[in-house]
Amino acid sequence: MNISGKLSCLVFCIFCFPFALLAQEYTLNGVVKDGEQNALSYVNIVLIQQSDSTVVSGTSSDNAGKFAITEVKTGNYILKATFVGYRDVEKPIEVNDDINVGTILLEEVTESLEGVTVTSGKPLVEIRSDRLVLNVENTSFSAQSSFDILRNTPGILVLNDQIVVRNTQATVYINDKRVYLSGEELKSLLENYSGSNIRSVEVITTPPARYDAESGAVVNIVTSRSISVGYKGSVNGRWTEAIFPKYSLGTDHYYKNNFLDLFVGYSYNPRKEYKHDNSYFNFFDGDTPDNRWEVDFRRTTRSYAHNLHTIMDFTLNEKNSLSVTANIMHSPGKTYDNNVVTDIFDTVGNLESYFLTDSELDNDRSNLAFSLDYTYNINDKGAKMNAVSNYIYYDDRQFQLLYTDYFDPNSVPTDRNYFDFLAKQRNNIFTQQLDFYLPSEWALVETGLKYSSISSNSSVDFDGDDIPPETEDDRFKYRENIYAAYVSFNKEWENWSANIGLRGEYTDMEANSVVMGEVNTQTYFELFPTVVIEHTINENHQLGINYKRNIDRPRYGSLNPYRYYLYERQYSEGNPGLTRSIDNKIALDYVLKKKFIFSLYYQHTNNEIQGLTFQDNKNKVISEGQYNIEEGLQYSLDFTYYSYIKDWWYFYTYMSGYYMENSFPAIQSEVPVQKLNTMGYYGRAYNQFTISKDRSFTANLSLFYMSNYIQGSFTFKNRFSTDIGLTKRLWKNRIIASLNLTDIFNTQNIWLASRYQNQDNGYIARPETRTVSFSLKYNFGNYRLDDNKRDTTPDEQERLGE
Repeated sequence: MNISGKLSCLVFCIFCFPFALLAQEYTLNGVVKDGEQNALSYVNIVLIQQSDSTVVSGTSSDNAGKFAITEVKTGNYILKATFVGYRDVEKPIEVNDDINVGTILLEEVTESLEGVTVTSGKPLVEIRSDRLVLNVENTSFSAQSSFDILRNTPGILVLNDQIVVRNTQATVYINDKRVYLSGEELKSLLENYSGSNIRSVEVITTPPARYDAESGAVVNIVTSRSISVGYKGSVNGRWTEAIFPKYSLGTDHYYKNNFLDLFVGYSYNPRKEYKHDNSYFNFFDGDTPDNRWEVDFRRTTRSYAHNLHTIMDFTLNEKNSLSVTANIMHSPGKTYDNNVVTDIFDTVGNLESYFLTDSELDNDRSNLAFSLDYTYNINDKGAKMNAVSNYIYYDDRQFQLLYTDYFDPNSVPTDRNYFDFLAKQRNNIFTQQLDFYLPSEWALVETGLKYSSISSNSSVDFDGDDIPPETEDDRFKYRENIYAAYVSFNKEWENWSANIGLRGEYTDMEANSVVMGEVNTQTYFELFPTVVIEHTINENHQLGINYKRNIDRPRYGSLNPYRYYLYERQYSEGNPGLTRSIDNKIALDYVLKKKFIFSLYYQHTNNEIQGLTFQDNKNKVISEGQYNIEEGLQYSLDFTYYSYIKDWWYFYTYMSGYYMENSFPAIQSEVPVQKLNTMGYYGRAYNQFTISKDRSFTANLSLFYMSNYIQGSFTFKNRFSTDIGLTKRLWKNRIIASLNLTDIFNTQNIWLASRYQNQDNGYIARPETRTVSFSLKYNFGNYRLDDNKRDTTPDEQERLGE
């Protein structure tokens, strides 16, 4: 029997034949009060095993300050009481009978930080050997959305809806489970993921070997875990005003007892969005400009997305636990109404002709993800085994109609074209992972195996009297199997720490364009070392060096060879010949007084996957797609500072000066390889102000600026934005209200230009970045309970995005 079969049998036996608990069980009870003898409700009470510091059970105090913990076995424990704004209290307890521990007194806490009095409710930053950690729980950050929290986390920048760390797109995880979305879809998820569920945000610049080799930099959102028994729930709504209003409605419900943690969350997001883009194309006849096209593109999008997220955690006994999760997204009837006006000018600027394209696209998309997670605690020293199985089903269907009317310069109709297409994509993804966590006195050892199987089937059918030339129906089949193994060692001694790991991945893939007769078969094995070494000179000075090698595989949608037409003469097309890119990064870090951080690093990428736009000067056609560019490299010096300027003023700034260079294929030009380079700077300054004495009213101001930057063949410069937010907590935090203004001066959207050899084009995309939003959340039940809400999607799902 293989390992998977044995694990399945083990889980089945645990479910069907639980061990009888024969030991005598007792009850602990008591009451919690403050220094003025007032009862404190919703105080977390935790019972901790004295021998190994594991949490045995927990509860929270009621409205009278009373609490009770039942079913406690004989033994020695520590009873710990924690509450926001008060010092933790720990009390040793020997249990051999029912015990009344009496009154536990909690003392209000303030702490001094270099002459500044800091009370609870402030964000705190920690620096660790391989990551920066922003502690969010019980701070004013928790009233924001997850997306807003990330935007204001040191080391993170948001660029064109992409989460960027050190000038490189980062991979987002929630509780070490990868989120398989990107761009606008990831932004939407994070905007609707409440910050009240977040404990901390980890910015991991050098992820250890247990992370997939595709994770060059990781942003890990850590959510709160449950320690108390009871029920809580919430309802929330958000209204956002831009060109059109948008709404979001949701409800979360959570219940826990000593056996089951249950979470169910549902959200409904009806949205009407507007986007206005402008672009230009200077076509060439040889080395001389021939004519100029100016394109005005307007899109109205309507969507109605349903999201259901459920988690069931079962504590089978002290050694065995099981988690079953489901994430279901269904977005039926999403529509795009595109209106495009293309003006054609001669070389002196006279209008020669123009054409109008009306396009209607209907899209139905569903994503179903299921996970089974089994954990076995091997011993009382923290060793454990974890087995995770994931299955993802993804279905995407779209039907598009395009009508184009042609006119002479006097607006006299000259021609009309029509065609349509139906595109389908269906993916099945299965992963199986087995991990071991083995602490010892010598070092912490982590090792594991992973298998991924991906199957993708797509088709496209064109119809109509005026199908563009070289446009074909097709059937596309993609198969991929990945076998991975890793081992890492984490050791601390004296003033040193080291994390050294190695991951190996073997990939076997085949991309088959059935109608076109193109088959791309690849098999390869790659090793991915990780090295992090840190030396603490003294409490004010820390040095570190790290190295990471990682891989980037193409998204499934980017491999599909069929075309999506923006209008008749401009389309995006998949590239079944895409292959992997390999990235190497080395960095030297210096931390001064645990608040000034300097980082000098170098990064080099072979076959980097980038989006490129090409203009066919002869046929006057524009194509967009993903390509493997020759290489990309960058040098950078980053600086981070964070501190409490005043008791009521928290401030951080992140700055980066860099040099970037890339070499990409110039498919439509005589010289086959083109190089671009630039020096640039970007930075963000974040300010958080506490307005009221009880710290229930806060405001924030965020400033962002970026100078020169490169994306594929495009360059841009001088982008900046200003955001302001207000948050008010009411009725003992049962109601949280927030008002946010983003991109106040509407300066975030700027022109991007691509100019080299016989290519001269550019565009400005204008989505609704200047917005005003108001959100309201109401908590009910025992709303102070920490819950088990988390994202549980496996790594491969991210590649569903194009």
